[in-house]
Amino acid sequence: MATLIDDPAPAYRVRPARGNEIGELQNIDLASATLFRGTGLIDFGPLGEPTEPIPEDRLRRGFGEGLIWVAVDDREELVGFALCSDRREDLYLDQLSVLPRHSRRGLGTRLVRRCLQEAEARAFRRVSLSTFRKVPWNGPFYRTLGFREVPVWRLNDWQLEIRELQRQTMDVRLRCFMQRSVKRAR
Repeated sequence: MATLIDDPAPAYRVRPARGNEIGELQNIDLASATLFRGTGLIDFGPLGEPTEPIPEDRLRRGFGEGLIWVAVDDREELVGFALCSDRREDLYLDQLSVLPRHSRRGLGTRLVRRCLQEAEARAFRRVSLSTFRKVPWNGPFYRTLGFREVPVWRLNDWQLEIRELQRQTMDVRLRCFMQRSVKRAR
C-alpha cells in the first residue's frame, strides 16, 4: 500500500510583480511585520497590530521602474516580495517581505538574488539596504549573502535622508546600512 503525503512542500518561483497585486503586497508587508512583535523595534500602535503597510505610491514606482518581484507558490499565491529603487550607482532594496508561514524556506535568499541579478544587468555598482543590525532575519541574514555594514560616516546623502526618516519612527542606532558589490555587466 502506498503512503500518501498530506501536505507536500510547495514549489516556489520568483517573477515580476503585476500592477493589480498592490493590495496583496501590502498584506504581505503587514503580515511579515508581525515577526517583530515583542522586539520593541516597531510600533504596533494601540491595538497591537502593524498599522501602516508599505505605501501604494512606492509600490507603483517599483512597477514603473520594473524593480519589484514576487515569490509565488505552486498555486500562484503571492508569498513574498522584494521592492527596489534606483539610487544612481546603487540598487536600493527598499523592502523584502515574506509571509511568516512561508519563512525559512529560502524565499528571502531567492528574492535577494533576483535583486542582485537585476543590479548586474543594469550595471549598478552595488545593492544597498537598511536593516536592523542584530535581528536574525535582518543584519545576520544579509551578512550570509555577502552584504557588509557601511559605517555612518561613509553614507551617501540619500542614505542619510533615509536615516533621518527612519529616526522619526525607530531607534536608528539599532539599524545599519549594508551593501554588496555587484559584478559589472559587459
